[in-house]
Amino acid sequence: MPDRKTQKLLEGLQSDLERELRGVFQSIYQSALLLGLDAVNVAPLLRAAAEKGWRRVAFVSDQIVNLGGTPKLTAPKFSETRDLKQMLENDLDAEREGVFEYRERVKQAEAAGEIGLRVRLEELIADKTDHIRMLERILRGAP
Repeated sequence: MPDRKTQKLLEGLQSDLERELRGVFQSIYQSALLLGLDAVNVAPLLRAAAEKGWRRVAFVSDQIVNLGGTPKLTAPKFSETRDLKQMLENDLDAEREGVFEYRERVKQAEAAGEIGLRVRLEELIADKTDHIRMLERILRGAP
């Protein structure tokens, strides 16, 4: 049975796993729906985001197991909007939420003595921050 700090970290990681799964499903859905120039210009970015998301799903799942838990993989609800600007705004909000939550996970990993995990989580924050900047640039030019 994990100690209290590790249990709190496990609960947070499960929440992160659900958020990452939602992001992957949403990115694949969005990229499949895009047509015309949006399909040429934006769909590849969304597919790349989904691929990165799958790697994060695997990483978080592994960390849950490493800490003594069992990852729960369920198909999450996600936005089914067909409006490109709304899609990207939803993605931006999700990335910002991810950064906020991973910052909390960094603190929890530190408190649980999981220094290697803390470092890897900080790398995820940097990756998500880069994605935020890209989405902000795209949205600045959106009608």
